[in-house]
Amino acid sequence: MAKKKIIVGMSTLSEIRDKDGVYVDKTRFIDYLENNAGTSVPVFLRPRRFGKSLTASMLHSYYDISEKEQFEKNFKGTWIYDHRTPLASSYYVIHFDFSYVLSESSQVNDSFINAVVDGISYFSDKYPEYGLTAEELEPSLYKNATDVMSKFLRNFSRNAKAGEYLYVIIDEYDHFANEILTKDKESFKDITSTAEGHEGLIKQFYALLKSNYRGNRNGGIDRFFITGVSSVSLDSVTSGFNIATNISSKPDFQEMIGFTHDELSAIIDETVDFSLLSGVTKEQIINLMEENFDGFSFSEDANEQIFNSNLCLAYLDALISRKRIPDPNEISLNDDAGKLRGMLSLCEDDVREEIVKAMFNKEPIVTKLPDKMNLNSTDYFDKAQMISLLYHLGYLTIDTEATREEGISSFVIPNKIYEKLFLDYCRQAIGYQADSNKDLTAMYEESADITPLLETMTEQIENKLNPQSLGKLSEMALQLICDSIINNSRKRQLTSYTEFYTGKGFADVLVKNTYPNGHYFLLELKYLHKKDDSKSAVEGKFAEAREEIEKYREGTVLKEKVGNRPLDSYAIVFVGSECRLCKKIN
Repeated sequence: MAKKKIIVGMSTLSEIRDKDGVYVDKTRFIDYLENNAGTSVPVFLRPRRFGKSLTASMLHSYYDISEKEQFEKNFKGTWIYDHRTPLASSYYVIHFDFSYVLSESSQVNDSFINAVVDGISYFSDKYPEYGLTAEELEPSLYKNATDVMSKFLRNFSRNAKAGEYLYVIIDEYDHFANEILTKDKESFKDITSTAEGHEGLIKQFYALLKSNYRGNRNGGIDRFFITGVSSVSLDSVTSGFNIATNISSKPDFQEMIGFTHDELSAIIDETVDFSLLSGVTKEQIINLMEENFDGFSFSEDANEQIFNSNLCLAYLDALISRKRIPDPNEISLNDDAGKLRGMLSLCEDDVREEIVKAMFNKEPIVTKLPDKMNLNSTDYFDKAQMISLLYHLGYLTIDTEATREEGISSFVIPNKIYEKLFLDYCRQAIGYQADSNKDLTAMYEESADITPLLETMTEQIENKLNPQSLGKLSEMALQLICDSIINNSRKRQLTSYTEFYTGKGFADVLVKNTYPNGHYFLLELKYLHKKDDSKSAVEGKFAEAREEIEKYREGTVLKEKVGNRPLDSYAIVFVGSECRLCKKIN
């Protein structure tokens, strides 16, 4: 049987179906939204690159009157095709995509107008009698997005017949606001301001939608579907849009966006021809994707964790096109340590320090998620609000297996992709940057001696970490210190890669040597606190490191990276600041 295509970058249902692309049937959630959401104004939040736009497109195709003739093409073979609801193909759907709104303060207003004009223009092409003309949609005619939306809503209400209503879809409602939030808190407050006479552009726009909502008064809008990442923007406009209900943590909707394990397994079967991939197995790919793209729980009562669907599809597409296992770190989140630093600047120093230390040491963070996150009522987020923001952005997720009190949640980093992102943040932000110009000549010359590296690590731990930090030192911290020393060493002949994917798992540190005929190094770092020091404990850690090295050296990705160069593998155990055991594994 011919394999289905992976359609990367397409967010509309009709395009995927037209091109016979692989599609995970999530149409049962159409019925859930109508009957289980408890609201006709649901807000659904998930981290970036999670597949929210495809869900918005699915709803557009299902409810839009103009798509009625395409119903069979779009939905045949899906759950909803055999369980059609009375509201199918019954609305005039207007669809806004705010992911293109620019975040620079000087451009926000104009680009917001353009995004609203684009949505109205597309609607008007389908329903000219209910929309606006091209002349009326000239962006320069309007001071803000609210003005053009108001004109459209008046025209729709004037021409709509009895029983004809709008279904408003807003995709990525907060994309530009979140970008502003990480760069300029005061600009964010300005666009969400609720002060009388000084309402921000977001407050004005959503207040207009609220005033035209049929459930609130006799308006032309009957239903909404709004996607985004965080509730902070809507929370900050308070009463401006208090008709909305956040359904993101309801157990019924845990699987609406993202892939379950069974869904991912089926996708792999439908798309990947393993006969074309030498030495690659389905189990190997699933294990790799579990480590990097899985781990998300959005409800305390979730039955299983969820994969980030967009990252999974991008990874499988790379696997198929390259005919080899790609490095997961090449699949971009479009996030970086700078954005994380911007988010963490929204809380006080002591709160940030507590959160960073817990994340750095892979410790769970326990708190109760706040009901609201209104930045206009405070200058800084408290701990619970900051954790909530990191959770909504995907940096943390709910640990459903943790013992907890009622209403209290435990949060952990979901997977290795986010661990690496956080490690990059730590390298930049919390004082573990190694001194530059350390002499590691012995490593890259013929002797290939790592003693100078180990001595420098001890020196850095003793001199750059205070006793409190030393007490919380972890293997992740050792990786970071080792990585910083190597990448800042004199002459720059060595390059370090932390959490390097070998093809058989992730090695702590791989050291690339650009010196002619120089050795590569595979380092597996283990750590014990002094209070846990014993001969058996050290030997146990060493045995773990040796076993991991033996596995990693069989990885095809590592072999391709090293090529014909000698590879020296070391199992290293630190106790406190002391390198207690270091052995070369032959």
